[in-house]
Amino acid sequence: MSSKKISQLAVVAAVSVVAAVVVHNITGRTAQPPQTRTSLIQGLNPDTVADIIITANKKSIHLKRHGTSFVVTDKQDYPAAADRVNELFTELLDIKTAELITDKLENHPDLDATEDKAQTIVRLLDNDANEITGLVIGKRTEQGNAYARLTNSNSVYLCENIPPIRTSALDYIDQQMLSIKRGNIKSVTVTNTNGLTYTLQSEPNSTELTLAAPLTQGKKLSAAASSVFSALSSLRFEDVFAEGSEPNGLTFNQTYICELKDSTRYIIKLAKQDDKTYAQCSATPPNTKDIVINVKDTDEQLKEKEAMLLARQDVDKFNGKRKGWVYELPQWKAVHLTKPLDEILEDLETEEVNNSEE
Repeated sequence: MSSKKISQLAVVAAVSVVAAVVVHNITGRTAQPPQTRTSLIQGLNPDTVADIIITANKKSIHLKRHGTSFVVTDKQDYPAAADRVNELFTELLDIKTAELITDKLENHPDLDATEDKAQTIVRLLDNDANEITGLVIGKRTEQGNAYARLTNSNSVYLCENIPPIRTSALDYIDQQMLSIKRGNIKSVTVTNTNGLTYTLQSEPNSTELTLAAPLTQGKKLSAAASSVFSALSSLRFEDVFAEGSEPNGLTFNQTYICELKDSTRYIIKLAKQDDKTYAQCSATPPNTKDIVINVKDTDEQLKEKEAMLLARQDVDKFNGKRKGWVYELPQWKAVHLTKPLDEILEDLETEEVNNSEE
């Protein structure tokens, strides 16, 4: 072997020794060969989990099983979104160990793998409040992996597939309240604190809006009217309170009523306090008392009757979920639900005035 190749091998060997020393100094162990990737959490049956406690930045949220689903105890047992909880279970079970870093307790602080330094801690408890398993997520690497261990183990692994765990109570709540297509809306009625009411109507087979009452002379509907009419196309909330725990002194003295073409009515009662707007929601279904499925019905008649029955089911589901709760709405949306009449009107142009007088 040439002296040149011997020199190159010597350099490689020296670099390997230095790397091993660095790893040993940080983790208290010698460098180990790559290991087979396995799930960090094994043998978990989500159906046995009765409580989930997630801690981050010294604050905890609590999800508690209620029948086949979960509620968010930090929000007075508001129903948790099933897809968010299921996603959490999936994320936990997908975490893979890439490499054992240390099994010595004294090395945990350097990896943020102690409970007081961890980024996130997730505990899963059974019906007797016994811990089924728990996860401590420590420092993250530049590659997006993280150091993690089980709460009942000193073994810290470099783990893959650890997404940022949701750590806010609202993260586990479906904040979407309504999503109504504009084309399904027949009319919208707004009543303000002064008792003044106006109704916007949709013209048949048109996107044009009209005011139920005659327009003031020299005025026309502005573009703002469209925003009022379609305010329920995507209605979300920013916070939720069980009735009785909402801020004191709320007066629900404004109303927004959206009537659909099938006669379903969504009723939003509104209260304003300081710079925040709160809502109570309910709905009335279409009249389905006289609906009878007849063998002589045409396909079109059957579809119409089915749509009415499904609409009633939607209303029952909506009322069941919203009854007993007060919602804080985003202010940018609340202004469209409470806009007074003079703010959806604008002056006619001179040419428009002349045409109207002819």
